[in-house]
Amino acid sequence: MGIRRRIGLVVIALTLLGLACTPGQSWGQTEGRIGTVLVVDGTAEARAANATAWEPLQFRAALFLNDTVRTAADSKVKVLLRDDTIMTLAERSEMQFTEFLLTPQQRRTVVSLALGKLRVVTTRIFGAGSATEVRTANTVAGVRGTTFIVIFVPPDETTVIALDGVVTVRNPNLPQIEPVPANFRTRVTGNTAPGRATAVPPGDRQAAEAGLQATSQVLGEIKTISEQRQTAGPIRGEPSIAAPVTPVASQAPTVIVPPASAQPVQQDTATQLNQLVTRSATVSTATSAEPAKTSGAPVITPDNVQTTSTVQQRKLRLNVSLQR
Repeated sequence: MGIRRRIGLVVIALTLLGLACTPGQSWGQTEGRIGTVLVVDGTAEARAANATAWEPLQFRAALFLNDTVRTAADSKVKVLLRDDTIMTLAERSEMQFTEFLLTPQQRRTVVSLALGKLRVVTTRIFGAGSATEVRTANTVAGVRGTTFIVIFVPPDETTVIALDGVVTVRNPNLPQIEPVPANFRTRVTGNTAPGRATAVPPGDRQAAEAGLQATSQVLGEIKTISEQRQTAGPIRGEPSIAAPVTPVASQAPTVIVPPASAQPVQQDTATQLNQLVTRSATVSTATSAEPAKTSGAPVITPDNVQTTSTVQQRKLRLNVSLQR
């Protein structure tokens, strides 16, 4: 019986050790959410993988792998991926998140642009196989930290414009690779290699960036109107709502009170002094050798002369302050 128990403990220990040594899935593979919508300007829709129905996209909506996003006329959408990549999809455009991997050793994002214009802003990334790619029917634009625009006109015309850094452009069916530095562009038409990169005139760059401007909201700072009023007052452009203000009366002129009107104050002061004299006399009488007299006014004795004189001096000082 003891041998069987020992064998069972050994088997359990080996099983736990095997589970601990088995490599688990990476953070990027276990987490389904790959990004969040930052801005929806106009009308944008999303369709999940293996789904046929399109659903409206809204601010803070979650995006998942293989989701397809499209925009209507005069519309755009900006998304933030978990690898800090920001993508802005212009009007009448459509893209799909076909690959997303985020681990401490590797970071890889692949987006397929089926129609329209897309701007991508990425941070500097490292590691073998790490890159952000935008693919069209005949082009692969890959970067490791830059800002660029991809424009695809079906069925087979792709333009890549580098705004910052360097973009490598190639046709997946051909071995040639064309590096595109900042403020340069290349074009791929049909099943051909990318053309030689040429400088982009300022006017053409502005035209390419048109329709891609979208101001992002900070997710942690979104508040309701009531919360904004409580913390920062009324919102600019709206009428302020404040509590009723009590009218402030005008300052009255200074009135000099005749000396006769100060008589009630003197009487009150005299009453307070009499009470003080009475309490002082009572204390002095309690400490003297003679029994205390309770009837009539307090009698001044040699034992309480000092106390009485002190009270009189206090009375004199108070009378002087009142005369002032």
